[in-house]
Amino acid sequence: MKRFAIALAPLALASAAFAQTLPDVPDTDSSGSWSLVELQAVWTDLTEDTFKAIDTSADGAVDATELQAAVDGGVITLPDAASGG
Repeated sequence: MKRFAIALAPLALASAAFAQTLPDVPDTDSSGSWSLVELQAVWTDLTEDTFKAIDTSADGAVDATELQAAVDGGVITLPDAASGG
């Protein structure tokens, strides 16, 4: 089992290196997830269709896991600090 864990360690580290840090997205209603309007504060050009694509649980809100998956999968890109989104 120890050998298995050692063999997987480089893969785990490589995966972590590809994960991009999410920007600070205000959760204005303190729900623990983000609405379309909350995400549009950071991604000003975010459409309802893209929001629905990010909301893989189809619960009308995007949680951190869904948002990270969208960034990692290229559905949305991290906003450029200079352009504001």
